[in-house]
Amino acid sequence: MVELYYVGLFALLIVATISIQQLTSMFAFGLKPILGSREDVTFTGLTGRLERAILNSAISMTLFAPSVLILGIANVSTTQTVIASQIFVFARLVYVISYGLNITLVRSAGWIVGLLCILTLYYNVLNLPI
Repeated sequence: MVELYYVGLFALLIVATISIQQLTSMFAFGLKPILGSREDVTFTGLTGRLERAILNSAISMTLFAPSVLILGIANVSTTQTVIASQIFVFARLVYVISYGLNITLVRSAGWIVGLLCILTLYYNVLNLPI
């Protein structure tokens, strides 16, 4: 099922975002505070925006993955579900990059398009025969 590939691709996007966020935090604060408990570290700028993008992406994964898994268990893969999965991952890439670079309208567009793709997948889930 092709849609499962896109779940994996989205997971890799999250891993890449975490890696970049960690690198930017080391450059911003130095290695010692980042390796510590981080209790007194407040991420701002690019590092803070990437941290928020990671949290939002984790939430998005909890919505995206179940719909794809349900469709996979039901052995349903259509042109619509494949395209929705592809657009979702691309929209999330746009979201993460634009959030990191503080491009608000593009960020919002990426978020909305991603949500519409998730809703499309759940529409297909709700139309499965019971």
